[in-house]
Amino acid sequence: MKVIIIGMWNSFPKGMEPTSGYLIQKDGTSILLDAGSGVAASIQKYTSIHDIDHIFLSHYHHDHAGDIEAFMLARKMARQLRRTERNLKIYGPESGTIVKTIRRAKYSTFMPVRATKNYTVGPFQVEFHRNEHPVETYAIRVTDNEGGVFVHTSDSSYRGSLVRFAFGADVLVIDCKLYEGFDGRAEGHMNAEYAGRLASKSDAQMTILANLPHHGELEVLLDSAKQHPVNVIKLAEAGMKIEI
Repeated sequence: MKVIIIGMWNSFPKGMEPTSGYLIQKDGTSILLDAGSGVAASIQKYTSIHDIDHIFLSHYHHDHAGDIEAFMLARKMARQLRRTERNLKIYGPESGTIVKTIRRAKYSTFMPVRATKNYTVGPFQVEFHRNEHPVETYAIRVTDNEGGVFVHTSDSSYRGSLVRFAFGADVLVIDCKLYEGFDGRAEGHMNAEYAGRLASKSDAQMTILANLPHHGELEVLLDSAKQHPVNVIKLAEAGMKIEI
């Protein structure tokens, strides 16, 4: 499984670098986790936008789903030009105003996400965990046909059940917009200290901090997470490529 970090900023893009988006590829199958602001443009550095048939949205906040309609319009054009016969499948929570738009779209198909549901897409098995966040939000676990595991927490405060969901991941991407000392529980966000705790307790082989803040020194964020014993932990970078 190959993972490419398309974007990783919180709230809005930083320069030409998008917010949340993770391209996962294997055996000719491509899936996208989150389609935040700027992702539709940047993903075309790595693959054709028309080759993305499956998009999994953790929730519908703009930094995670702001570009979903751009992908829908691209699929509409591809169908009209007969570049593909397949609808774009969009997987996400059933609560959210965008769901009505997706359901009405002629060339897109809505697939509901629940904690008890999973999907098989090519060589990938995709599972979900309900997070603590003001809107319905899910962490996403992708397992390939050789047992490789990628987990994206998306937005959530720290939970023991999230540790169990992420346990044993080869790569764990933790959304971490807050520096140590900030309490994000009311907003459903994790600070750097709790991100390090999650990485340590889940025994992830590699942890990547994402959904990064636009202020402060990001190395301080990383140092806070490293207070816990972890295997490998890094800051996300746009264009980062990982082989699992």
